[in-house]
Amino acid sequence: MEHYRHYKTVDFLTDENFADWVRFPRPDSDRHWQEVFVLFPALVPFAEEARQMLLHMQIKPINGGTDDLQKNILDKAFDAGNVTTKKIGALQGKLYKWSAAALIVLVSGLILWKGLVTRSTKLEVVIAKDGGVKQVKNSADMALLVQLPDQSTVILQPKSQLSHQVDSFAVKRAVYLTGEAFFDITKNEQQPFVVNTDQLSTVVLGTSFFIDAKPGVADHHVVVTSGSVRVKERIHRAKSRPDESDGLLLKAGEETRTQGDHSLVAIPSREALHMQDDFEKAFDFQNISMDRVAKIIQEYYGVPVRIESQVLTNRTITAFLGKVSLQEKLDLIAKAVEARYQLEDGMVIFTLKNQQ
Repeated sequence: MEHYRHYKTVDFLTDENFADWVRFPRPDSDRHWQEVFVLFPALVPFAEEARQMLLHMQIKPINGGTDDLQKNILDKAFDAGNVTTKKIGALQGKLYKWSAAALIVLVSGLILWKGLVTRSTKLEVVIAKDGGVKQVKNSADMALLVQLPDQSTVILQPKSQLSHQVDSFAVKRAVYLTGEAFFDITKNEQQPFVVNTDQLSTVVLGTSFFIDAKPGVADHHVVVTSGSVRVKERIHRAKSRPDESDGLLLKAGEETRTQGDHSLVAIPSREALHMQDDFEKAFDFQNISMDRVAKIIQEYYGVPVRIESQVLTNRTITAFLGKVSLQEKLDLIAKAVEARYQLEDGMVIFTLKNQQ
């Protein structure tokens, strides 16, 4: 299976077994490719690109000259910049989200229709010329993980963006959110963390919570899964009330609701309570392999995880991590299996400590 690890679209197109599976699937080939994609989830979008191409082609790869011709066609397309396929894609929750666009290439009188996916799993990062503001945008079709300078983590949902001051972040932990994100904030009692949207300002010391601040949504929404936050209205849609100047206190298991007069109230949140319970059960590891740990992180946080070593994949962990932040989970998991991890384009990548 290891030879699939670095497969790209071209490799799938020139793989006879893959081409046969796409056109003539059988139970045994289904099991084979399912196992490949479970072991290497980052291959899914490349495989889907190739699948779409093969389904629309009037010829299929066969041994001999056609393979080389087809590979040359694709290589030239990539080299010429006609196709922009960025680094990797992955799972969000348990669903694959794929899209396709058409490209027509004329070769020896044959028209080959190629359904190409143009995706970005890289976070788009823009820093203002004066170095003042850093903006991070998730233009991919899956949740991506962002790490802030204070080691807080943000799971940024598709079509969402986050911005913060670069120079002053250390003394004023504040970000601006457009869209949806789950925040896991590093505790700092001396320096609160503030999340601003068009409508709300959410102040925390150290906690985890979800904010829905999609553009065009009438009321932005805050759900607290641990700790507590204080939510203030930034836009006074009703007449101001002096006694509301400190905002609304939300505790773990609560969420905001807007009343008829547009004032905010705290109500019990089934979503938050279920999330707490599910996390505690899911992250109670009893001799669980790293392969399984990676799948649990992907399932419950929605962020892609990759393990770069087969040796590491088989190592096991026993620990209860249901009540700690995502950052702490990653630190503890890496320590337990003698590994290290890094964030690359919103993906968590585990490697052996001595692996370069």
